[in-house]
Amino acid sequence: MAGRKKLSEIDKAKSKASRFYWKHQYNLTAEFADEHTDKEVQFFKSDKKMGRPPLKLSLIQSRALNEYSEALSEYRQVELSEGCEPISDQEIIEFKKSDRAGRKAKDEVLHIRKYIRRTQRQIDEIKAEDDKDFESSHTGPGRPGMNKTEKIIIYQERITEAEENIKKLLIGKLDHEIIYYELFDLKNERRTLVVEQKNHSEHSKEFIEFSKDISLIDELIKPIQKKYDEALVNAGLKHVRSAYSSRARPTTEVMNGGWSDHSNNLSSVRAELSEVDKLKQEMIEMKKMMIEQSELIKALTNKP
Repeated sequence: MAGRKKLSEIDKAKSKASRFYWKHQYNLTAEFADEHTDKEVQFFKSDKKMGRPPLKLSLIQSRALNEYSEALSEYRQVELSEGCEPISDQEIIEFKKSDRAGRKAKDEVLHIRKYIRRTQRQIDEIKAEDDKDFESSHTGPGRPGMNKTEKIIIYQERITEAEENIKKLLIGKLDHEIIYYELFDLKNERRTLVVEQKNHSEHSKEFIEFSKDISLIDELIKPIQKKYDEALVNAGLKHVRSAYSSRARPTTEVMNGGWSDHSNNLSSVRAELSEVDKLKQEMIEMKKMMIEQSELIKALTNKP
């Protein structure tokens, strides 16, 4: 039967509890807090302010915890009703983490690099703002205000911490995997420049400057792409194909001690061709048989 294997009721409940646990854990991270802050800033800076304002971060985190608690209780009820032996909470938590069903898991290194780029943009935006927009203290509710320098330091510390995590993740990686991330960053930068270039007319000064930057990145990509392809070949993940041309007759060379490997390759090619010819002949015979059967059926049905 095609498709995914149907889960039992207890596995469904276990999967749900595990999924809500990891959702709650993600909502507690600094990355999620930054994303939530971006949504709040985007909403309140918008002139139209359409839709509802984002929920408070503490409320989102509280709801995620309640979802996990309720899902865990549901699992325990199913476990009790089916008479299964109780398992630990940790085993429930790990159930969905190790589940390979569904779409491919995100690459953690690329995910962190994206976080670094977003944080760096926030630093650039802070540097571009006026110092008067930042107050060292205030009497209102919430966290105490920070000046410009303090805020930049905090964001820079997050970038440093993220870069350290990447170094740990790269330990034990193969050459082609490490080169891939370098190549990905350059291609991502190129895409960004191409998108920004489209905002300007073709003959404008800005468009020409973007073209120069894109050409420079292309020159950087070429040697890294070559190095990446070679690393793939060395890892056995990419094969260099050397097939004979259908227009040219393959040559054979006589070496000391006998024919070269070209003759062996030619024999294998001829063997493959003979197999194809056999299949073609079988298909022709089958077609003839079907035509004969069709004619016989017609003759029988048209008989008075």
